[in-house]
Amino acid sequence: MVDHDLSIQIKTRRFGTISVRSDTVITFPHGLVGMSELTRFALLEGSGPLQWLQSLDDPDATFVVAPMDQVLNGVIDPCGGDLELVGADDDLSSLVALVLVTVPQDSPGESTVNLMAPLLIHPDTRFGVQAILSEQFPLRHPAAEPFQSPHAVPVG
Repeated sequence: MVDHDLSIQIKTRRFGTISVRSDTVITFPHGLVGMSELTRFALLEGSGPLQWLQSLDDPDATFVVAPMDQVLNGVIDPCGGDLELVGADDDLSSLVALVLVTVPQDSPGESTVNLMAPLLIHPDTRFGVQAILSEQFPLRHPAAEPFQSPHAVPVG
């Protein structure tokens, strides 16, 4: 049983010391691609649709994320194992789908999103997975341009 009053204190490079309620921690059992040791994260408010995904395992690891539906006109089809890992069975409508955003420091207008490996998070279980989709989804898609997907499974 999780004590909802417990909080985790972490000193981050970007935000200084932050306090995260233990019942809001998102666990990625397999970590993120190339960073399997990073399994615990907090979503922090950002600007507009952008949010920050702050690692609780590495205070220097912070990622900009955005809702996938801000860029993707269509649907995705993650593998069943990814859905099972987060506790969604075959129901994508219950998941929060986020994309990692790369914002070049010297030209933020050229930001890109990673549509090939979105983050799927179940809001009830607080489990997440970085799903690897087919190569038809670009690794670096211009953030300001919508992307049309021909897949047949809706994202909620």
